[in-house]
Amino acid sequence: MASFALLQVLLKALLQKMESSNYSFDSYGMFWGMSAILCPALMVLLYEDITHLFSFTFAFQHSEYETYMWPFVLTLPMIVCAPVAIYFGVKFNLPIPYVYLLPAKLLCCCSEKRARALVLSVTLWFDLVAANFLVGHGVSVVYAFLVAPFAVTVNVMLLVLSLMCLTYIMALVFTICASVGSRKCLRSRADCVSAVRDAMLIPLLLAVFCFSVVLVFSSKFVDTATQQNSFPMLIKSLIAPILLGVVSLGLKRFILVWMRGSLGGVKDDNDPPRHRWNGYQVLDNDNVMQ
Repeated sequence: MASFALLQVLLKALLQKMESSNYSFDSYGMFWGMSAILCPALMVLLYEDITHLFSFTFAFQHSEYETYMWPFVLTLPMIVCAPVAIYFGVKFNLPIPYVYLLPAKLLCCCSEKRARALVLSVTLWFDLVAANFLVGHGVSVVYAFLVAPFAVTVNVMLLVLSLMCLTYIMALVFTICASVGSRKCLRSRADCVSAVRDAMLIPLLLAVFCFSVVLVFSSKFVDTATQQNSFPMLIKSLIAPILLGVVSLGLKRFILVWMRGSLGGVKDDNDPPRHRWNGYQVLDNDNVMQ
């Protein structure tokens, strides 16, 4: 019941933020970008759990009760989250990307209202189920942290940094596409340059993502068994986690500052005067025109 109320509060706050700042990066973009990443993450976690379950079941002799109990444990979050996602998907009316809305309208006989409810319900269902699986795997991470604190800390932070980069990339894609599609952006020089400037962040985020993935899958940076091919223990124990934390926290702030500069850095002589940029509003001039 507490989770239900918390989810309702979060969705209300998100809806108010989206209504006040149309197609902004930190509300519209982050919601759909995070949802786009949670869906494949759920598939990977579910595949790993099913593989581990089958190997564990066939490797040891279990009773018939235990054999049928484990699949029920895996499917329970999916069953429980379904009615909650449907309820909030019908109740709230959030802006939806056209890449999701157009196929849904074909399934719903061109009914936009039903298509929006379908897309939002499925999206919330994936998000809720993925959150349940992440919490479950987080318990395993806590147990592993007690055995190898540094290795687990650095690997988890690198993994989080990689997922954050992917989320920011998808958030930028959704924000730019929605803003360009909402009006004829190519007729305005300022809007066109702003969209190109924002898209320049994507190669940077891809580079950070690739660098993080290489460090995760290489044994040179994190090596708790020996001290070969690794930094000194003092640098490894102190500087590496702090540096990763600073990069993870400062990445979104850098993106917002960059997008703020792209919004006000280019002026078009044909554009009417604009007021000061408000909040985290990006790539949307219609809401600030008078």
